[in-house]
Amino acid sequence: MSSFHLTAAALERMIAHCRNDFPNEACGLLAGPAGGGADEAVGMRNTLASPTAFELDPKEQLAVQRRLRASGKGALAIYHSHVASAAYPSPRDIHRATAIQDFFDGHYLLVTLQRMEQPGVRAFKIRDGQVTEVPWEAA
Repeated sequence: MSSFHLTAAALERMIAHCRNDFPNEACGLLAGPAGGGADEAVGMRNTLASPTAFELDPKEQLAVQRRLRASGKGALAIYHSHVASAAYPSPRDIHRATAIQDFFDGHYLLVTLQRMEQPGVRAFKIRDGQVTEVPWEAA
């Protein structure tokens, strides 16, 4: 089982982005050097602007991916928030992750804002429709 590591600053930025986009789901990428932990949270626009679903803006995603590559980094995880449900992938989340698994084999971090003052974060790998929770650590 592969664990996920990110810096405390990346964790704080991810949670702040999720709070700022409330009541809609927030989404973005966690990035870092290959083989390392995530040291950057890149908040992106949710083109669905919905409290129950997200979709990364494809043009913004392409620009971010290019910037990351130029700096020697890559997308290590996709994150998004659940504003009124647990930090666990929904059937839609699982379907979308499975659809892109040949292009993205990273982690998925979910942030629940059920208790805004104390967000919950969980990390997962999703492959072939199967969800596996993985340990994560911020340092």
